[in-house]
Amino acid sequence: MEANTHTQSLWTRRSSRCDHAQCVTVSRYQNSVAVFDSIAPETALSFPDDSWRAFLLTFSERHPATHA
Repeated sequence: MEANTHTQSLWTRRSSRCDHAQCVTVSRYQNSVAVFDSIAPETALSFPDDSWRAFLLTFSERHPATHA
């Protein structure tokens, strides 16, 4: 994990199934995507575009029922 040094996001999406403050937030930036934990928003997992796309493709192939 790295310190949150991202600038203005292009968009942000918070998980819709949050329990109290335990949520995940995904933010899209110019060339990357960052995943934040609402408990510790000062840290994030940051992924380059190609890695994020590969993750989404793999997830949708393995979990087709969750892909809407």
